[in-house]
Amino acid sequence: MKKIFFLIAILSLFIFSCKKDKVKESIIDPVTGEETKIKVNRFEDILFDQNQKDLKSHLKANYENYKPVFNTTLDDEEYFKIIQYFATDPNMISAYKTVKKTYPNLDWVSEEVTTAFALLLKEYPNTQIPKLYSIMFGPAEFSYSYSKRVLARKDFITFSIDLYSINSLKENKYYQQFPKYMMIMLDSAYLVPDIMNQYLRSHNEDLPLMELNPDASLCDIIVERGKYYYALTKLLPNSSLNSIFRYTNEQMQWVEENEYNIWGLIIQNGLLYSKDRPEYMHLITEGPNTKGLQNSPSRLGDYIGYKIVEKYMKETNKTLKEMFENQNAKEILNKSSYKPKKNN
Repeated sequence: MKKIFFLIAILSLFIFSCKKDKVKESIIDPVTGEETKIKVNRFEDILFDQNQKDLKSHLKANYENYKPVFNTTLDDEEYFKIIQYFATDPNMISAYKTVKKTYPNLDWVSEEVTTAFALLLKEYPNTQIPKLYSIMFGPAEFSYSYSKRVLARKDFITFSIDLYSINSLKENKYYQQFPKYMMIMLDSAYLVPDIMNQYLRSHNEDLPLMELNPDASLCDIIVERGKYYYALTKLLPNSSLNSIFRYTNEQMQWVEENEYNIWGLIIQNGLLYSKDRPEYMHLITEGPNTKGLQNSPSRLGDYIGYKIVEKYMKETNKTLKEMFENQNAKEILNKSSYKPKKNN
């Protein structure tokens, strides 16, 4: 019996010692030397504050702190009427209560984003620390809402916390239009990766975006996207790869097990350097799956792009800044010596 207890104790110690410690980095103010934390400013709490008696006066009192979330000044009567209608809509009030129940606090978002920016500052010391705001998006066409769920600029970031509560809002008529595959990708696990992905794109706004280039090949686009996924793995050490890719565990497993087959599909169909976008769109667009591959998730090209960049960074030991500045996708592919192995 003593031997059994001893073995259990050793096993428990082994499991505990192998458990990955959560990485936590701090931002230090270069002037004061004090620790800075990126807190989440919850605009939905201000907008739906049931204790305020005069909405306009209440919003004006908070205007300077939440200025980036307003489209114009509150002296614009037509604009204020829109806000007032939104803030007093019974469906939105109900949605707000659901959001507060789902996310009573967002300290975990603050902690993860702070760590990400602390790591980013090591690569880009002159990075401006943005303000972070949560908002409620409300009724809108689902594809538009989804594409605008996170908005990032160099000085501020907003994210729609109601969209990341979508699975708790199924009974609310404003949120019933979302297709199932999109609802899966609006889980809380994907929130911080989405925030940092959009911010990095704003951060690199001076670099030409291949997706906007009509002459871009599939290789150009997936390598560019792969850079962002790779950067996220470095800036979000506490996030799993499937969270960064917005895949479920099962989808991530499928992609990893079928990497050789995905690459084979691209090469055998002559898609890698194709500039005919309709020909390869099924490999980079959102959707329930990728046509031609049973049980597959969408955006399979993005995963291949990430694997190319990951291999390139391992082979060249470049910094993130150097990686982003290299706009030659073909060179990155060649230097990566990427060649996935066939599963046995």
